[in-house]
Amino acid sequence: MRASILLLLILCAGKLAAQTAEQFKPALMETKYGAKIVYTSAGHSLTLDVVSAHIKPLDKSGVIEVDKKVLQYILIENSALSLTDTTVARQKAELLGYAQYELDYIKNEVKLEIADLQQSWVNINNKIYLLWYYRVPQNNKQVPEPGSKRAVQQVNLSTLCFAHVLNLNSPVLEGEDFNDTKELLTKIAKTLKQNNSKIDLGALYNELHQ
Repeated sequence: MRASILLLLILCAGKLAAQTAEQFKPALMETKYGAKIVYTSAGHSLTLDVVSAHIKPLDKSGVIEVDKKVLQYILIENSALSLTDTTVARQKAELLGYAQYELDYIKNEVKLEIADLQQSWVNINNKIYLLWYYRVPQNNKQVPEPGSKRAVQQVNLSTLCFAHVLNLNSPVLEGEDFNDTKELLTKIAKTLKQNNSKIDLGALYNELHQ
């Protein structure tokens, strides 16, 4: 089952990206408990665990189905983000700026109406996340796929990793509960591990499949 509205950050993320010195390579690896999301560069890496018996990659890179819910994960580069100033105030300003950019793009370029925007700060394992979500009004011109349900909300959980924005997001479809979607994103965020070293993707794959 897919949302009848495209995950909005798929439309916007490419516009925000700017070339930086550090480029991360993504990978999704099957594990005994579900899947592991990996991003690695020459000097840093991060991983996230998705625990579920039902995970299916979808057509878009970085988009998977978890227990019949659509999930997008994306690491967005932007040269305006600071590697050296990691104060709480700076992190909050950068995350709010990122969210506002996405919202402006959705409203002004995609011409999609949104309503009831909510934003709050969440501390997960001593790391700052911006939880932001909004309602997708019914008067938007969506063309549902046969058998699909309309997205009524979009939920995002964003944080900073190595001067990149890590964003997890998922739509709330008709008949679904907002708290279940929020819990899915939070559960994955709790598994985030950041490393000051690269990951050998081949070695990690062999380790996971021993």
